[in-house]
Amino acid sequence: MKSYQVLKNKDFLFIFLSATTSNFGTSFFQVALPLLVYKLTKSPSLMAVTFVLEITPQVLFSLLGGAFADKISKKIILLAGDIISAALVIIIPITGLTNHLDVWIVYVIGFLLSSISAFYHPSFESIVPEILQGKNLIQGNSLLKLSETITTFIGPSIAGVLISIIGTINLLYFNFFTYFFSAVFISFIANKYKNNNNDNSSILISIREGIDYVVKTKIILTGTIFIFLINLGYGAMESLFMFYLKGTLNLSSQYIGLVFSLQTLGSFLAIYLANKLNKLPRGNVIILAGILIGLGQTALIFSQGLLIILITCRIIIIGSVTLLSINWFTLRQEVVPSGLLGRVISSTRMLAYLALPFGGMLSGIFVQYIHVKVIFILAGLITVIVSVIGIKTALFKKNQQVKNDITSGTN
Repeated sequence: MKSYQVLKNKDFLFIFLSATTSNFGTSFFQVALPLLVYKLTKSPSLMAVTFVLEITPQVLFSLLGGAFADKISKKIILLAGDIISAALVIIIPITGLTNHLDVWIVYVIGFLLSSISAFYHPSFESIVPEILQGKNLIQGNSLLKLSETITTFIGPSIAGVLISIIGTINLLYFNFFTYFFSAVFISFIANKYKNNNNDNSSILISIREGIDYVVKTKIILTGTIFIFLINLGYGAMESLFMFYLKGTLNLSSQYIGLVFSLQTLGSFLAIYLANKLNKLPRGNVIILAGILIGLGQTALIFSQGLLIILITCRIIIIGSVTLLSINWFTLRQEVVPSGLLGRVISSTRMLAYLALPFGGMLSGIFVQYIHVKVIFILAGLITVIVSVIGIKTALFKKNQQVKNDITSGTN
């Protein structure tokens, strides 16, 4: 496969190994954290709070993360992020050993880890187009997504088995080692990847420059608003999905791990399609993915008692999210100048992620009065309607139209 040729670039190889290692640990963490909250509280609303606390720092700190990514060494940011994350995640099992573990500790650790991600992600995404250019860019993005998909496919099933053997808290020791080895791989990167534009402007001015670019570039602004609205429905569904599996369907940890593993089959298909659809306008593929996400969310209502329908719906949802992500990442990397990319990524990420905690909070409130399946229906309908409207926006354009918009930078 041509995508593997990009691994001959040593810096990309170490980025790839770092991402693979940390993604494996993240797949464990995503299963362990909500189950730990459920074990401590038995409350669906408090499980939704976990989701909100993990997303909120993306809104609060993304602008700062992007500004730092464009000002200082991206390698240093990534290295520091992995080291601090390792130190934080080990706190949960240690407090468990001393019988002092409470739900507020889990909340604080989840919030802090997500805060680090707000600085980590702009540097990670903006370092890739500095390492790879041209046709190698979407191949590199696809390969990184493939790594994430494989680890997400394997990780939850292993996590489910390990939880039944060693318990939820002890599973987090694995996360410590994944962050540690991720830091080791980052340390092997040869280039520091720091912008050499001698920009001495303040952080606030740098942040404003990134926001101004988003506002003045029609396709970026439209894409950000579109994904904000998609995330509103997605956040409402995703914040309650673990409760749906555990509290409504009464699935064991092994079956929950199986669901999270099998749903990533959709990502494998999406990665294949991303390369096949490479010649289509990115925005068109993004809108198509949005429609499929909404249909998958709505169809979840038929999954109670039928595991095959549940898994099929999740394959459609996760696969479509993957396809959307690859094309949105690549669109930004192709459109935005490298000196602004970190700030533009953080600005668009902040606005898009703002919808996730909002959707999660609303679903956490409404689930006390209406059935979780009704929330899934509403989330799906919102997503489908937004996606259909998206066909009439600047996001749905031919390649030549997109290029003209990119070069003119008009709104």
